[in-house]
Order: sequence, then C-alpha cells, then structure tokens
Amino acid sequence: MKKNSEKKAGNAGKGGRPGRAPAGSPFPPVVALDVGTTKIACLIGELDGQGKLDRISGIGNAPAQGMHKGVVVDIENASESIRASVAAAAGAAGAPVDSVFAGVAGAHVVSLNRRVSLINPNPDGRVTKSERQALLKKLKQVEMPPDLKLIHALPRQYILDGQDGIKRPVGMWAKRIEMDGHLVFGAISSIQNLVAAVERAGLAVADIVLEPLASSRACLKEHELQSGVMLVDIGGGTTDVVIFTAGRLVHSAVLPVGGNHITKDISVALKVPLDAAEAIKLKHGHAQSHLVEDIEMAKFRVAVPGATQERTVTFSKKFLARVIESRVTEIFSLVRKQARESGYLSSIAAGIVITGGSSQLEGICGLAEQALSYPSRTGLPSNAAAIIDIPSNPVYATAVGLILYGSERIFKRGPSRPPEVSTRPLGLWEEVLAKVKGWFGQESKT
Repeated sequence: MKKNSEKKAGNAGKGGRPGRAPAGSPFPPVVALDVGTTKIACLIGELDGQGKLDRISGIGNAPAQGMHKGVVVDIENASESIRASVAAAAGAAGAPVDSVFAGVAGAHVVSLNRRVSLINPNPDGRVTKSERQALLKKLKQVEMPPDLKLIHALPRQYILDGQDGIKRPVGMWAKRIEMDGHLVFGAISSIQNLVAAVERAGLAVADIVLEPLASSRACLKEHELQSGVMLVDIGGGTTDVVIFTAGRLVHSAVLPVGGNHITKDISVALKVPLDAAEAIKLKHGHAQSHLVEDIEMAKFRVAVPGATQERTVTFSKKFLARVIESRVTEIFSLVRKQARESGYLSSIAAGIVITGGSSQLEGICGLAEQALSYPSRTGLPSNAAAIIDIPSNPVYATAVGLILYGSERIFKRGPSRPPEVSTRPLGLWEEVLAKVKGWFGQESKT
C-alpha cells in the first residue's frame, strides 16, 4: 500500500520535475497542501490555455498524524498522512503530483507592531528612498527570543510632520518622518520540520504560504479588506486571527485553542470517546444554548472496544449546547483580547469573518456577534466562484487560498517554466523569506 501511494503522489523529492500539464493546457497542474492539526487536505487545480485557474480536478483528505497545534511533531507519521492525502487527490485528478504549495501555521508564528522615526537629513526637506530604507532598517531592529526569526517587515503607513495615512512618502516633503510597521516572526525549526515531512512524502515544496493569509485570500472580499475586517480561522488545534485595514495586514496572531478543545469538552461531559464526541458535535452541536429547547433529547450509538454490541448515549441537546457555548465563548474572548491589544478593534468596519472547520457549528456567528459586538458571517471560499468544482466549504478555506496563490505563481512563471523547487543555495530560512514575502505587500510600492 505504501509503495502504491508513493507512486501516485510522485517522486520529485528535492529535485523532481513538475506534474504534467492538463490536456489542452501548456500549464502544469497546481497543487495545494493544507497540513492541519486534525486533517491533511490536498486540492489539485487545472489552468486553462490562458493560464487562469479553470477547475478543481482532485480533492484528497487524510487524518493528520504527527501533528500538534499546527506544527509537525513526528516527521514520519506526518509524511504518511501527507502521502495519503496527495495520493487520493492525484488519483481523482488522474495526474501525477511532484510539487506542492504548502501552508505554514502554528503558535510559533507571532507578530508585533512598531513605530520608528527619523529627522530628514536632506537640506531641501524632500523624502527619498534612502530615508524609507533607513526607517525599514530601524523597524527590523527589535530584540526577540533566539528561536524566532523575522519572516517579514511590512510598512503599513508613514507619518510626515504629524500627517498620517501616507502610503508613498518618496518625493514628498517633511522634517520628521515616521513609519508604522507590522513584524511577523516564526520558528525556523517548525518550518524545517514541515518541509522535511513533505519531502519525505516524495514531494517538493514549490512555495510556502502563511495559512491565515491563504484563508483570507479565499474568503475575504475586496470591499471588506479596504473597509477593515477581522478573519478568525478556527482550526483543530489553533485559532488564527488576522486583521486588515485599507487593504493591508495590520495584525496577526495564533491562539493555542481550537475545535479539538470543544471536542474534548464534549468527550468529558458525555463520557464518550473523542471520535464519538466529534461526530456528536457535528451532528447535534449548537453554539447558542438559549436557542435550544430544554426538552430536546438526542441519542448516539457508541462503539465499545472489545464488545460486539454498541452502547447508546442519551443526552440533552441543551446540555450539549452549553458545553460547546462555554468553550467557543472562551475562544472569542481571546480573539477580542487580541484585537483590542492590537489597537485595531475599532477599525473593523466590515465586521468578522469566521472560517475553518468549527465555523460550521450552528449558531457560531450569532455567538460571535454577541461576544464581539460586530456583525459576523461564515467565510466560505468564494473568491473563485467561477471555478468548476471548487469546494464551497470552510474546511477547505486554506487549501482554496493556497491553490489561488499557486495558480497565480504558475501563470507568472509562464507555460515553459517549471515550478522552482528548492535547491537550497541560500539556506532554508532565506528561501522561506523569499517565498512568504509576496503575501505581505510590495515594499517597493510604499
């Protein structure tokens, strides 16, 4: 079985060739790999002759092994799960897979905001590229724990002699120049382990993308990005929070609590195994207990290890809803705390978008509005509505965002150029910096 999976998934490793182009298209397929805490999802997309994403031709899922809170903790087990997911998608698409666009997440990704300033040294008072570069250098000069490395420094706005809201200061005049910036850090070891697991599955990493930004790419609309919006991606082991204003990322955070914690609470409360608790959550769960009638009861058959007969668990749906509501309220309390501390809570005029597997819980948007005092909606992958067979399910939000990003990268390379897999000439961290850079905006435009 293992050999067959490896054959389907491809054998690129560190220097393999790209997958074959779909029939009638000069472009190779684009493959997205969402390595989560509870599941590994793989999507394969095809580009048409003009290089636009045309359809999703393969979907694969596998239970995540060797993962904990969004990071790889066992490379061998994680690679087996990756191999199984990609093999399923490749089998459905009828095309070999050699390289993937992989998402990176986990509690190791942290961020902070800073403001730096300088006095314009130019006699005529005009701002040049040199001042902008000097401010960017000062922005990066911050002490962090040695295990964290700077992924990117994003200038958000400039303030010239007290006037804020300036995006492109070069060519303007000012005595005092200030820059507001957003810094994102990550643990190099966590990213190295992810890449190692993908490569052990017989695949090359064509590109790396921060998962909350991939979800944002798939779920957020342009008017929301410009007006100010917060995306909350509730995964299995973590909850990702990102805030955008004026079309730019201004805050990002990863909270160490997610859907698995809700499942564990149900497991303890109803005295059932975790797999049964997960099934009960999906079938009977509700996030707002006041909307559930007191007399509503439910039954669920639970397998007993070593026994031939199942046992039946009977419970009150109201009680189940209270268990769920308590944990989800805690998650939203942490989200609100993050947003308040960022200083951008009052800037999310477009409200809150909730995505990820737990966003499917009935009543969760209502609870979010109650806890956060902002309008909320479910984040479905909708930016690619014209694409055939796209999974309109929040579980696939990150994977869809990855495939949208990957299709754009493949188109920019052109049909005659294969994906640029790793050759490690500069070292892995420099490679990661180059790959993630495009997701935070173009410094040259600021």
